[in-house]
Amino acid sequence: MNTVERNGIRRGLPRTVVPVLRSLALATALWSFPGLACGPDFPHELLTDRHASVYDLVEGTFDFEAAQLVPRPANAFKPSENLWEAPGESRETVEKEELGEDGWAKAQAMRESADDAAAWAAGEGLAQDVRLYLAGARAFQAGETEVARRRFEAVLALPADQRSRRGVWAQFMLGRVRLAFDVHYDADQLAAIAAGKGAADPAVVAMDKITQAAAADFQAVRAAVAAGAADPLGLAVASYGEEAQLHLARDETAAAVKLYAEQAAQGSASGRASLLFVARGLFADEATLQKALADPLLQRLLAAYVYTRSNELIYASGEEPESAGDGAADAAQAATEANAGKAMLERYYTAVAASTGEIGGVDRVAAAAYRAGRYELAAKLAPRSETAMAWWVRAKLALRAGDDKAAADAYVKASQAFPRSEDWGPVPQEGYDYEGLAPACRVDGERAVLALGRGDYAEALTLFHAGKGQYWMDEAHVAERVLSVDELKQFVDARVPAPTTAAKPDENGWVARSPDEQLRALLGRRLLRVGRYAEAAAYFPPDLRDKAADYANARTDAAKLKAIERSEALYRAARLARESGMELLGLELAPDAAVFDGAYEWSEPELDKQDKKLVGTDEAQRLVASQPQPVQRFHYRFVAADLANQAADLVPARSQAFAALLCSATGWVINGDSALAQRYYRRYLADGPYLAWAGNFGTAGYACPAPDFAAAEKRRKFEQMRWAKQVLRRAAPFVAAGLGAIGLVVVVLLLRQRRTKAAR
Repeated sequence: MNTVERNGIRRGLPRTVVPVLRSLALATALWSFPGLACGPDFPHELLTDRHASVYDLVEGTFDFEAAQLVPRPANAFKPSENLWEAPGESRETVEKEELGEDGWAKAQAMRESADDAAAWAAGEGLAQDVRLYLAGARAFQAGETEVARRRFEAVLALPADQRSRRGVWAQFMLGRVRLAFDVHYDADQLAAIAAGKGAADPAVVAMDKITQAAAADFQAVRAAVAAGAADPLGLAVASYGEEAQLHLARDETAAAVKLYAEQAAQGSASGRASLLFVARGLFADEATLQKALADPLLQRLLAAYVYTRSNELIYASGEEPESAGDGAADAAQAATEANAGKAMLERYYTAVAASTGEIGGVDRVAAAAYRAGRYELAAKLAPRSETAMAWWVRAKLALRAGDDKAAADAYVKASQAFPRSEDWGPVPQEGYDYEGLAPACRVDGERAVLALGRGDYAEALTLFHAGKGQYWMDEAHVAERVLSVDELKQFVDARVPAPTTAAKPDENGWVARSPDEQLRALLGRRLLRVGRYAEAAAYFPPDLRDKAADYANARTDAAKLKAIERSEALYRAARLARESGMELLGLELAPDAAVFDGAYEWSEPELDKQDKKLVGTDEAQRLVASQPQPVQRFHYRFVAADLANQAADLVPARSQAFAALLCSATGWVINGDSALAQRYYRRYLADGPYLAWAGNFGTAGYACPAPDFAAAEKRRKFEQMRWAKQVLRRAAPFVAAGLGAIGLVVVVLLLRQRRTKAAR
């Protein structure tokens, strides 16, 4: 409920209305926003508890339901409501900008003046409509009814071009003057109205004229804004709520709800909160409830409340029993209230079930019954509607009955019936978890869970991906761990084209990836992990494509090259794996949690704790086959270290490169696997050279020097030459003896040849 000026006067209203109006006065402080738990808000995952995801029905949000009670009015007004603003802050901001420093000082002086004359004098020099309005505002705050009325009427009496700044404000406040000070129906008048005799009661007729005048004021505000008048304070939207109070004063709840609903349909949180308070009041007693059940709009409001907030009737003050109070008296009162609430809820269910005509919101009542475990009632009510919600309830009832085909058919109809743009806002889940719920995506997500149980993994991915990131964690699990690489590649190539425009970083350098980009990049990382280097780079976003290609080329080169060149290629790959491993090799979920840039440790759902009906027959084997190696958080660091260790195999052990490679390998894993780091370090101690920097070998925060591959090549050639010389030196005596033996043989042969000739 937005206002230009504030006061707490609400005199002469019926007792049944006063508590509601007190609540409405607090509406801006009590918007029905959920209180999020401390810490990061992790996305909701359907696969964490598959059974609950498909057999339970989500709780709706009253804010969404309230905003849908009536179509949005043709004249679209803009609310101006901020939960975090101090009272009057919006008005003060407007006045400061409009009046300037000097004018603002005069305005403050007028508001703080002791009487009308002093206020008028303090406003010397201000525009006439501003001056008159401020005088009326001071009088309103002081409870000077007639002065306020006279000043606001004087604003409206000005020519149109002279009241452009404060005409709408004055019209609004004139209505508030009538509402706050003039509108008062006593018990006798209300009884006459209820009996249909109000037109014959002069007191009622006189009061109705005042009420109608106030309503006309609020309607005039909306008409002026619709015609183009400026409305920086959102008074057109606020006027719905003010006019609704006039109807509450006459005990005309349905008319008030219509106005609150129109206010809520304009996006007003105050209108939504007002509807919540009225809905609570409708369960105050059976007579009020039965009267509400006779009106189609109130039927829908009741249904919305029961579906989204029925726990308020079950638990005292909407709290769980253990938090309802500390003392015995508190506990007793809580129990009494809870029993009364349960009784009223039971009467409501009974009345709806017994009805034969159309009941507004019957699909929501069916949903509430299902959530309450009253499946027979849900089964009776759901077929009375053809809405998306009704089909959703029918799907779940069919699942419970074991009719999978009927469930599948109902799920399809629910998916088709929910608008893809419908968004219920944050919906509470177990453990302080909140799900930003788009019902069409949720229905498809549940269908995906069922597809997993059938072993139709590609269909599961199709349904998750249709949610455009709504259930990305679940989609990533299926894409990364359940589908094979070939199955995922076939899916992406057929259904997930490369974006035509590159995503741009925001002011903080963050690049928001589209769901298509996320899935393609996930495939690219899988391809790199399994060594399909030639295919991988094309699936990365443009800002990572060059790095992906560099890594792929380094791994490919390492397979073709020899000795030092191969070592250098392995080291290039190792550096890329360590420095950009999350982006190039990291798993989206466990163990690396690339989805959170590795900021949080993540674990995958345990299949043995899931409903076996909802797990594919070979799903467990697929999870094993797709495990990263090693199964360690930041697994790419271990990949990098292993590559560096392989590179060390190819350089001389006494070279600086050998030490530098093992230094890097040690430092990359020392925080994750100290035993492995020790093995790398011991290898250096056993075989490597003494170097001055080795005292910092692999320690945290120490940047190991880059391997000097040129020096390693020289060292290799030197060692080869030295080896050749050593071989020759050691072989010289044997070579000489061999040559001597050969010479002796030659001499013997020559002598034998001469003897043979002589014998002839």
